[in-house]
Amino acid sequence: MKRLLAMGDIHGRFDRFQEVWEAVQFRPQEDEIVFLGDYTDRGKQNAPMMKWVMAHEGRPGMTFLRGNHEAMYADGAAQTESDLGGAMTYDMSACSAQLLWEDNGGYETYGEIQAQEDPLAFHRAWLAAIRRMPLFCRKEWQGQTYFFSHASIDPQVPLDEQKTDDLLWSRVLAAKPELYTGDAVLVMGHTPVQLIGYPPVPQILCRQHVILMDTGSFFKKGRVSCMDLLTHTIWQSHDGA
Repeated sequence: MKRLLAMGDIHGRFDRFQEVWEAVQFRPQEDEIVFLGDYTDRGKQNAPMMKWVMAHEGRPGMTFLRGNHEAMYADGAAQTESDLGGAMTYDMSACSAQLLWEDNGGYETYGEIQAQEDPLAFHRAWLAAIRRMPLFCRKEWQGQTYFFSHASIDPQVPLDEQKTDDLLWSRVLAAKPELYTGDAVLVMGHTPVQLIGYPPVPQILCRQHVILMDTGSFFKKGRVSCMDLLTHTIWQSHDGA
């Protein structure tokens, strides 16, 4: 049986991701999987996760979405390039964006980039990968439309007209899923379900049309989670250190 899979936020917990990935046993000729973004920051295994994403992007059945952490990285990329020995920049917006990224867990990621054999080349490769990542994707499966984005949407706006900030940053439907009345199944990350009162498992809400996949991967008791959207089968890493 074919599977339509969604992978929640990872945030540099490559160990937890590997545990889930091995359990899923992805079949590239049969399955499709959408990664919902936020591959780095806050955890302490960011470089291995970045290398894994770059090694797998473009492979059959695999879609990697851009998360708000990838967006922050890209916004501050000119300053990061300068710091790593590239062209000098005096772009204050890039400097501010880099500080925002570092303050939101990017400091650990930056340290791992600095530790690479060629930090500047690694930075440029990751930036190029981010720029190839779409903000959303749509899948038609067994007569049902699935709409994937990192964060939420504006429920008053058609899916194809969503603003970038909503797709990357919004928490509207995580907080109030009942506002959504559309027919497509929305699959989202970004908001750890623990922060809105749920246990650390993906939440299927609002007529089974809003699915929250962020289970706090970087929390001490958090998890990386993957779900088959057709059967609602869930794979998770173990909690704990």
